[in-house]
Amino acid sequence: MLQAINDRIKGWLGIAIVALIALPFAFWGINSYIGGGGEQYAAKVNDIEISPREFEYTLSNQRQKLQEQFGGKLPFEDIVLKQRVMDQLVNRKLLEARAVSSGYSISDAQLTENIKKVFSRDGKFDRSYVDQILQSKGMTASQMEYQLRSDMQITQVIDALINTSFITDEEARRLADLENQQRKISTLIFSLDHFSSDITVTDEEIKAAYEVDSDRYMLPEKISIEYVELESGALSNDVAIDEAEIKAMYDEYVASISQKEQRKARHILLKTDVDEAAARTQITDIRKQLADGASFDDLARKYSQDIGSAKQGGDLGWVESGQMVKPFEDALYALKMGEVSDVVESQFGLHLIKLEKIQSEPVQPFQEKRAELEKTFKQEVISNKFYELSELMATTAYENSDSLSSVTDALKVQQKTSEYFTRNSGAGIANNEKIRAAAFSKLVLEDKSNSDVIEITPEHILVLRILDRKPASLLPLDSVRSAIENNLKLKKSHENTLAAAREAKTKINTGQAAVKDIVSAGIKLERSDMLTRKDTTRVDPMILEAAFNMSAPEAGKVVANDVAMSSGDVALVILEEVHVPDNIDQAQIDTIKKQLQQDVSNIEFTAALSAIREKANVHINSKVFQ
Repeated sequence: MLQAINDRIKGWLGIAIVALIALPFAFWGINSYIGGGGEQYAAKVNDIEISPREFEYTLSNQRQKLQEQFGGKLPFEDIVLKQRVMDQLVNRKLLEARAVSSGYSISDAQLTENIKKVFSRDGKFDRSYVDQILQSKGMTASQMEYQLRSDMQITQVIDALINTSFITDEEARRLADLENQQRKISTLIFSLDHFSSDITVTDEEIKAAYEVDSDRYMLPEKISIEYVELESGALSNDVAIDEAEIKAMYDEYVASISQKEQRKARHILLKTDVDEAAARTQITDIRKQLADGASFDDLARKYSQDIGSAKQGGDLGWVESGQMVKPFEDALYALKMGEVSDVVESQFGLHLIKLEKIQSEPVQPFQEKRAELEKTFKQEVISNKFYELSELMATTAYENSDSLSSVTDALKVQQKTSEYFTRNSGAGIANNEKIRAAAFSKLVLEDKSNSDVIEITPEHILVLRILDRKPASLLPLDSVRSAIENNLKLKKSHENTLAAAREAKTKINTGQAAVKDIVSAGIKLERSDMLTRKDTTRVDPMILEAAFNMSAPEAGKVVANDVAMSSGDVALVILEEVHVPDNIDQAQIDTIKKQLQQDVSNIEFTAALSAIREKANVHINSKVFQ
């Protein structure tokens, strides 16, 4: 299904929609609340809530993927990622609601066919692949079925939103003509160096430029700060090992191992939503057949209505505590190896469960586990201590805002100072953008108060205040005279070069001179064969772009236009001939038509989703961005 969507919508929008639909696999069944009272949701879309845990778990997954993709760093600020994740979650809720209100539904046959496609390898349905996905996501087969059904309904909504556009063959053919067009050009290069000779700049011009552009010759404002920092790593030497706590941690570890016991099970499911009495009669008969020695596998294949496991003889793979609904789990964990349960009733229907195998992780001896437990203990102690000191730093700095001495006394650390730095750059601690932003804030710079606590990393925080301030000042004229003179010479040189090129352009376009007549000292002629839009290695991209933006010349004539190059030279592009292929391959036209269709679909989907969102009542809890 995800591939089907991706086939319809390419580019950034396609990726966004696939990500949007894939999101729930990351947080199925997880719920939490923001502490401290107030709003107990991350966002509310009409009457549908997005839980804080749902948001945080999704955010964590996407952050991890981006860091893996970009070498451990995010390609943008974390706040941007949070906003994008929230937008994705809100958009999904809107599409889910649209699917329900529009009456979209998915039959069991459609769902079964989709499961076969999604979980196929080498063209064949792979049950083991399903088990891997379920185990990695902490989902049951029933939960997965529910989610896939919802995803398919959203796909129907998306199809309805994007399948209204229509591209004709003629529109695609015209674009194909433009894409395959060839152009023949000549280029006259007017050298900046040649037209720079004999340029002089007077003292009056230098002085006038200095006064007009004085902002360019300012020394930026500089400040220095004093600060107190706290790093969790510095607290490790003060941690004493508590033997009783280490032993308690080991006991918790042993208990947790027993909770991680996995059980391999099969089941037979009969749904009760159509005829409950008939289902109860039938499952009683199946239970009797099992008691008479019938094969559980065979009966599951014949009778089970769980489409995810029936064809595998009811095989559910390995499950552990918390993965299945409670009645099912209670019955499974009450069985002994090889036993079959009595009839178990859950919200999904009636089950018969067979326990096949039991496995659990071996318990490490205390001495082998001790080093790991000590490390965990130290980390917890340091984390708690760091949190306490962070709170103490924040409170003390706020209550004694005119000095850092109270902070140093409370934390028993040394106060530090920085070198001078500007708003945009600095060395040492001021190399950090957060530090510079706080130091130049109104609170610190104008009110002369202590800053709020600044988080450099989760394990490194500090509070600062201004130590000294040097206001911006104008550099003396003598110190910048040479730079101004060079800038003025360069400006005049470019003006002279451009003027010469435009004079030649007028002569060529009016027929007063041929291209060859323009060539002289400082003006070089370059000729090109037929070019396509993709020939960026043969011709400067700026020249190529200009050539394909020019109107075609009349028969027997040429047309010229000037282009300012990044080198400072000026290129006079002379378009001599435009060639349009007589026959465009139908396959290429079809490809372009498909691309146009995708582009229009992207635009229409974005517009439709925006319209849906404008009509919705969306409230986002600002705490999730803090």
